[in-house]
Amino acid sequence: MIAVGAAAGIYLGLGPVIGKETASWVCILAAAPVALAGFFHYNGMTLEQFLWAVVKSEFLFAGGRPFASENFYYNLLRRKGGQDFD
Repeated sequence: MIAVGAAAGIYLGLGPVIGKETASWVCILAAAPVALAGFFHYNGMTLEQFLWAVVKSEFLFAGGRPFASENFYYNLLRRKGGQDFD
C-alpha cells in the first residue's frame, strides 16, 4: 500500500515537470524497494523489526567488546601438570 502511494505521489508530482513517460519510470524505481521490503523476512522478523534490531545492537546498546584470547591447549596441558612442558 505504501509503494502504491509513493508511486502515485511521484507520478502526479513529477509528471508535469519531467514528462509522463520519465515520471512513470521514476515511480517504478521508487516503488520497487518499498514493495520488495514486504517480502523480506529474517529469522521470523520483518524488515522493520530487523532494522530496529540492527540499530539497537550496533548503536544503542553497543558496549565495549574486549578481545581476550585463550589458549585451550595450554590450559588443557596445565591441568595435567607443569612437568609436561619442555
